[in-house]
Amino acid sequence: MARIRTTLRSCLLIYITLTHPLSAGEIRLPSLGGDYSASILSPEEEHLLGESFMRSLREQITFSSEPLIQHYTQTLGEQLAAQSENPSKKFEFFVIDNPTINAFAGPDGKIGIHTGLIKKAENEGELAAVLAHEIAHVTQRHLMRRLESQQDMSLPTVATVLATVIAASADPQAGEAVAATATGLSIQRQINFTRSNEQEADRVGMQILHSAGYSPSNMPSFFERLQQANRYSGESLPEYLQTHPLTLSRIADAESRAAQFSQQKKIDSLEFNLIRQILLVNDFNNPQHAIRHYKTGLQQTTDPHTTQYQQFGYGMALLKAGQSAKAIKQLLPLLEQNPDHPILITAIAQAYIESGNISDALKTVKTTHQLYPSHLPLTYLFTDLLISSGEYNQAIRVLEQRISITSTIPQLYQKLAIAYGSADQPVKSHIAQAQYHFFLGETKNALSQLDYAERAARKGRGNFILFSAIDAHRLIYEEKEDREKGQQ
Repeated sequence: MARIRTTLRSCLLIYITLTHPLSAGEIRLPSLGGDYSASILSPEEEHLLGESFMRSLREQITFSSEPLIQHYTQTLGEQLAAQSENPSKKFEFFVIDNPTINAFAGPDGKIGIHTGLIKKAENEGELAAVLAHEIAHVTQRHLMRRLESQQDMSLPTVATVLATVIAASADPQAGEAVAATATGLSIQRQINFTRSNEQEADRVGMQILHSAGYSPSNMPSFFERLQQANRYSGESLPEYLQTHPLTLSRIADAESRAAQFSQQKKIDSLEFNLIRQILLVNDFNNPQHAIRHYKTGLQQTTDPHTTQYQQFGYGMALLKAGQSAKAIKQLLPLLEQNPDHPILITAIAQAYIESGNISDALKTVKTTHQLYPSHLPLTYLFTDLLISSGEYNQAIRVLEQRISITSTIPQLYQKLAIAYGSADQPVKSHIAQAQYHFFLGETKNALSQLDYAERAARKGRGNFILFSAIDAHRLIYEEKEDREKGQQ
């Protein structure tokens, strides 16, 4: 059992080294405690591994700061996961702000995707194919089975296994440096193992795609297009193909299996196309260049759908350039075609905010939030506007209701802390701030916030219920800290 625990610690260390190389003194990873008396991890132990993995990952890697992109990816991922062999399993999909083409499946259903891959996908079916493939890695327990069955393999081999299975090499040079430490034999053994897993993930992922209404052929066509594009350009393979190795036999097998399904073409969602425009605008270092790009595009296109997407991109470019009035003029007509669409509402409200019109921004968001209460970007924007308008208690109610549904999102607690602070409730504000730090993996900061909460409570700003809440949170944090330090 000690060997498994050491393997898990080492694998997480290699994972973070691959995705964000740090000096030895900077690495801040949890060491996992618990009694691994069985040859396989229990659901509770796997959940602890996944939770610790995510909390450490947030410390080490830059997540996308665009709530709209994160929400879209989570929603698409959940729709696909609902068609998997284990529809009741909870998955967490997140976006890494990285231009490389990559995606990976971590422990306990944690699936990450790089912004570069979203931009590379030519249609929503291709993006769904990647997510379905990663979901299949999780439902088939490839990572867990590898960790459980390879206790006697050398650490370099285990590192290669994990790097391949979770595909987390955001830095190709760092990945090559780690791979170079393994012997040629162990690397070859790992490549063979991985090909078997990849083919299984292809097959299971295609079934998920088909059940969700997407054409399974999106999977082999996307992978093959990535390989051919880099072959002709003379560039090295993108990270996704390095960590998800392709062979002619694998491509042939995937194409053959895809052909067995009925061919169906699901129309790209409006969300997919709008998200792509947001990413494109963000790629321009100078918003004026983005404005010129979209002006030219609008002049050249005649397709009504393309015109709609280009117009949205143009509006977002104008907004980024500080031309809020012109941005509103471009975005409002799109809303007439798609009433109460959350992404459009969010963009228009942001334009109103930039122009100093908080009242119209709040009015614009309020009705749509009632229609889409689970839309996180709308929740963030709505509560920000409520706080700006002095409606602190309503902001608190909205945030607490959302947290009751999803309790592990750090940003919700950060906004709740601001709302409580604005409402002159310092004890609850510090407790919410503690939760924010805790879910970021900053346990010491979380405990410090509880100390501040207790001091405020002793100054007459608290009651028995608040003292009990402080104690309950402290107990959870300290217990998690002890377990992650490996205390028995």
